[in-house]
Amino acid sequence: MAKCKCGLRPRIVSNVCQCMNRNGENCFDVCSTPMIGDPNLLGIMAPLIYDEIGINLCTSAELGVDVATTYPTATSATVSVVDLSYDYGAGDVEIEALAGRPNCCLITLSNITVTFAVRVFDCCCKLLGTLYPTALYLPSDATAPTYDEDTNPSSVELELFAPYGYAYDVTGETPTPVINAVTFAGTGNQAGQGINLFANAKLLDFGTEDSTVTIGLTLVLQSLYYAGYKVQSAGKIDIPKGSIITPDNSDCRRFVAGDLLNLAIKPLDLGMPGNEQCLKKDCNPEVCGVGGVSDGTIPIT
Repeated sequence: MAKCKCGLRPRIVSNVCQCMNRNGENCFDVCSTPMIGDPNLLGIMAPLIYDEIGINLCTSAELGVDVATTYPTATSATVSVVDLSYDYGAGDVEIEALAGRPNCCLITLSNITVTFAVRVFDCCCKLLGTLYPTALYLPSDATAPTYDEDTNPSSVELELFAPYGYAYDVTGETPTPVINAVTFAGTGNQAGQGINLFANAKLLDFGTEDSTVTIGLTLVLQSLYYAGYKVQSAGKIDIPKGSIITPDNSDCRRFVAGDLLNLAIKPLDLGMPGNEQCLKKDCNPEVCGVGGVSDGTIPIT
């Protein structure tokens, strides 16, 4: 890092920044001259998937109600995954580094409890109700009702390319590797840096007589890491607006019925109409216009 001096205040700037000496007083100022990007080439922090692998499983679950009695007109149903839950340790979910292969890890999946949302419909596709059964996939106990050697074994081992490692639980005395479950539960509905686990479900059978469902489940492991990227900008998204009242002559009602506010200032776009590039130094109105003033404010117009 290089040090430059603006008046009596020394400031640290990166080596790529050169002190911009104006009249022997001013220095490079990131507030008026940002170091990266421009309005049309934006810098973003985005997740990148480095590797992923999936498996298919299948088992049956009880719906918890007598479908024939509760929904006598039921003819069909759909299913989606709500949540995944599991523990860590021997016999459950384990993550370990592979000897001699520092960029890969071995993941063992076992005893994963899945909560589903099963929506029940009649012949006219009218929603009759939603049920939330759970099913145990990859049961470590081979005597468990959902165990099947071919379609729902006791565990699986998967290798994953994870060059930047995995996330950790740091609440205990020693950090513990963890896998982030990406679900539709309120506290688990986003991907995290490290290793993620998410699932998709397909309803294979809807038993109205025995009140069970057979659900095929796809489990996907992925390694994901955030990094900065440059992207071309074609402008902000145009948001469609729904009108809630009929406009009249009042300012408030015209505003409520009018277009959405859109703060369309581009990141790093310094210039008219705000003249931000002039705010850090005495401004010549002939150069900057009336908007730039020396006290660092922008007047109301």
